Amino acid sequence: MSLIDTWKCHICGEERPDDKISVLTKPLIINGQVCGEQNIRYCNDRLACIQGAKDFSFFKGGKEE
Repeated sequence: MSLIDTWKCHICGEERPDDKISVLTKPLIINGQVCGEQNIRYCNDRLACIQGAKDFSFFKGGKEE
């Protein structure tokens, strides 16, 4: 048993078991320059979360522009 058995999906907000969550790593781009990375957790068994992760950003109101 691991210390963390569940994770919260950044797309739907639901707490899910570890094996149902994947992470999409995307570059963080500010003023055209890569400044870091964003790790976006999403449900790997829900099409809406899989698709939503592609467009999600923690900045700019949750969507990359």
